[in-house]
Amino acid sequence: MLDHRSPDCRLLLAAIILLTFATNCIAEDADKLFKDSVRPLFERKCFQCHSSKADELKGNLKLETVESILKGGDQGPAVVPGDTQNSFLLRAIRYQGEDFQMPPSGRLPDADVALIEKWVKALGEGAK
Repeated sequence: MLDHRSPDCRLLLAAIILLTFATNCIAEDADKLFKDSVRPLFERKCFQCHSSKADELKGNLKLETVESILKGGDQGPAVVPGDTQNSFLLRAIRYQGEDFQMPPSGRLPDADVALIEKWVKALGEGAK
């Protein structure tokens, strides 16, 4: 058993505090990235069909909040935090399937896809 005054115990405590701080910072990074960059992109390119303001909500999917994205729509969760290969939203915006190519008006620029990928990765880091 470690004595709380021992250097080993203090080192372990410091490591735990740093890890907790780092995890919180990563979660904040994902939130900031969503708020500052991803959501505005969704507003411009996706909200016409995937928001509470849509005339007809497509796929029962709202892209307005992280919670609604994680809940998903008819195809299940739109994003799997940290998983850029199996997140439905990423497969759709990469045009990886014939049935779901979003937005249907044309592929997003590579920089926009990379931004969403970065956000999905950051979500996974915050969940760890």
